[in-house]
Amino acid sequence: MSRKRLVLLGIIVLLIIFFPGYSKLQQLRAKNRLLREKIESLKQENEDLAGQIEKLENDPFYIEKRTRDKMGVGKKGEIRYKIIYDEDSDGQDR
Repeated sequence: MSRKRLVLLGIIVLLIIFFPGYSKLQQLRAKNRLLREKIESLKQENEDLAGQIEKLENDPFYIEKRTRDKMGVGKKGEIRYKIIYDEDSDGQDR
């Protein structure tokens, strides 16, 4: 065999040996990037929830708003309306 063929064969063998490892490394890097993004998203969500906890512990107006929205509670003398849509309605005005 000529020297060029041996070098070419050596390169091909090295590619066959190292390509699967390189491919796996790229997959792991992509997964790592996705996990870092998820971590950042969860950190932001935690900060938002901590802010809500702080408001629930210290802000009476926020507590009142949340109670009104979530439980449908109104002040004395207030009339609250609940809009109920038909299930078969397609959401358009009639």
